[in-house]
Amino acid sequence: MNKCCLITGGDRGLGKAISTLFAQNGYDIIINYVKEEELANQLTNELVEKYHIKALAIKADISNEEQVKNMFNIIKENFSQLDVVVNNAAISNDSFLLDKDAEDFEKVYKVNLVGAFLICKYSKNLLADNSSIINITSTNGIDTNYTYSADYDASKAALISLTNNLAVELAPKVRVNAIAAGWMETDATKDLSEDFKEKEEEKILLNRFAKPLEVAEVVLFVASEKASYINKSIIRVDGGTYAK
Repeated sequence: MNKCCLITGGDRGLGKAISTLFAQNGYDIIINYVKEEELANQLTNELVEKYHIKALAIKADISNEEQVKNMFNIIKENFSQLDVVVNNAAISNDSFLLDKDAEDFEKVYKVNLVGAFLICKYSKNLLADNSSIINITSTNGIDTNYTYSADYDASKAALISLTNNLAVELAPKVRVNAIAAGWMETDATKDLSEDFKEKEEEKILLNRFAKPLEVAEVVLFVASEKASYINKSIIRVDGGTYAK
């Protein structure tokens, strides 16, 4: 029986890279998405056809507890257990810090933090022994802060705290770790000005943004038996970013 991996926001960007890489390695795949139904279904069909695994796309706003409950009811009907859960879904709402209001913070927090909490809560009874939860956080939650994304940065810092607490709560059955990613070449960064991108690349020792696959490879490793003694860890994947 194949192992099974749930990826939130698994239909595009880093999520798509993770979904594809795990399928390549023989995992059955559950792709959570919230908007692009055609895109998500197209990806699941491609994964089934190319890698001969089982794949299912499920629409759910992870910040909505009822929708999360419904998603897990569907998962239970189709899969016997979960071996890996990747909390990848996230949103941002960039604007000047003091122009933000409570609604801005609440919306970002509900997806990036509460959503991850709900996924973990409802995964608990499906998680297999020696399973793995991996939270995709950001170096923004550690030390590469941007005032216009203060709500995003705060949510990612809180996700690190949630990771640490979940690792304690779920040990020794489940390992819980976080990947603190830096800049990546995704739809979220494709419209950045060349001037801004060049300045950001100058802060990275490798002088470039990551390809999503480079981060996905770390996720796969952390989920694998090769990382069986890695737990309650925050792993930076940022090309060596430093303040400048």
